[in-house]
Amino acid sequence: MKITFYSLSIIACSFSLLTSCGGSGDDRKDKIDKEVLDPNSSLNTNFDGKIFSIPSPVQTALLIKEMNLPFNQELLNPVKNSLNYSTEYKQALNLGIYGTDLGYSALYKQKSISLKYLSVVEKLTGELGLEGAFDKKFMSRFESNSDNQDSMMVIVSDAFRKADNFLKNSNRKSTSALILTGGWVESLHYACQLNKAKNNQKIVSRIGEQQQTLNTIIEILEEYNKAGSNDDLIADLSELKTSFDKVVIDYQYVAPKTNAKTKTTTLNHNITVKIDPATLEQISAKVAEIRENIIK
Repeated sequence: MKITFYSLSIIACSFSLLTSCGGSGDDRKDKIDKEVLDPNSSLNTNFDGKIFSIPSPVQTALLIKEMNLPFNQELLNPVKNSLNYSTEYKQALNLGIYGTDLGYSALYKQKSISLKYLSVVEKLTGELGLEGAFDKKFMSRFESNSDNQDSMMVIVSDAFRKADNFLKNSNRKSTSALILTGGWVESLHYACQLNKAKNNQKIVSRIGEQQQTLNTIIEILEEYNKAGSNDDLIADLSELKTSFDKVVIDYQYVAPKTNAKTKTTTLNHNITVKIDPATLEQISAKVAEIRENIIK
C-alpha cells in the first residue's frame, strides 16, 4: 500500500491527494497526481500532530469502477437537505458530507449533479464564513472546466486548501475537525454500501483499516468539543468503536521512502485485515445510523 503525506485539506477525505501543475490563470491545465489513481491507496493526514489514514473517496470511487458498479446517486446526501442545516455544527459536518459527494460525482463525470453539489458546497462555505475560497474566479474556472473531471477536482482542491488555511489561521480547528469527520463518515458510508451491493475483499479491508482512524477522530472531537456540542457524535462513534475493536489488523513494516524534490514520503507496507461477517454488518449498520443523524 502506498500512502503519500500531504497537509490537511478542509475536506481531507476528498481532495488532499489532488495536485495541480502547468501554467497559471483560469485556463491552466490541471492534472491529478498519478498516485491518486491507485485504488489501493489511502490518505495519511496530520491534525495537530496526529497522523492517521483515511479512505479517500477518490480511491473508493475507483474501487467501485473496478467492481463495474455504476454511479449511484442514492449514495449522496440529497441537495434539499442543505436547507435544514442552520447551526455551525451541522453545516461543518455536512460540508464534509457534500464535499465527498461532489468528489464522487465529479469522478464519474456527472456534470449536472456535480454542479448542484458544488452549489451546496458554496452555500455551506458561505454560511461558515469561508466564501473567499469559492469566489467568482473559482466559479468561472470550475464551470469552464466542467467537462474535465481531473480539472474539476483539482480546482475544488485548491479552493478547499484556501478554506483550510483560513480555518487554521483563525483558530477554528473545531470546525475543521467536524468537516473532516463528515467527510470520513461519508466515505465509510460509500464503502459499506457498495460492499453490500457486491462483496469485495478490497472494500472489506478498506473498511477494517479505519479502526485506528476512528480512534484518532474521537480524540480530535473530544479535544475540540465546544461547550459539549460534540457529545452525541462522540457517543455514536464510541459505539462504532466497540465493533471496530473486533477487527484484527496485521502490519508488515517496510521502511518508508522520501522524495526530497516533491517533499513526499511513501510508505510501503502490507496490511492484512481480518473481520468476520457479523462484525462487518454491525459496522455497516452503525455507520448508516451515524450518517443519518448527521444529514437529517
